[in-house]
Amino acid sequence: MRTRILALRAAFINGLVNFTGPIYRFLTKQKKDAWKYGIDDLRNFPTGSLGRELAAFLDEHGIELMPKFEGHDVYHILTGYGTSPEAESRMQWWLLGNRKYSFYTLGTVMVSIMFFPDQYGHFIRDYVKGSKVQKISDWDFESLLYANINMLRLNIRSAAPLLVSM
Repeated sequence: MRTRILALRAAFINGLVNFTGPIYRFLTKQKKDAWKYGIDDLRNFPTGSLGRELAAFLDEHGIELMPKFEGHDVYHILTGYGTSPEAESRMQWWLLGNRKYSFYTLGTVMVSIMFFPDQYGHFIRDYVKGSKVQKISDWDFESLLYANINMLRLNIRSAAPLLVSM
């Protein structure tokens, strides 16, 4: 019975994301340009670069690069959170702690409170983790695609300004 409830919960959350995604894009992303790089370009970035890691992540999870939402998947790569509804919720709690106050982040946090009460402890810990590292929501991910992924991850954990080795 519990397995069935968890499956229904995940299906509902996925449906909610699919329904609200186009609305969110219309309301918030109209003035934003899509990246000039496509998935094939990213696959040809240097090994160890953020761009190459993004392509590998998308390929591994069977996800398409969505125009104007490219940065969202970069958050998964930099934070290490997966793509399940629970992992997505946990990442949004991390981002909230990291001072990202977008409609999507706040909405996901509110929905996760209702649908994932068994994850509250994780949510609080993720929020605290995000609050203790460098803010990344204002990074220009497209300009960092050639940057070394390990250097970016180290930079997040430091309090120093963003320094990137290309």
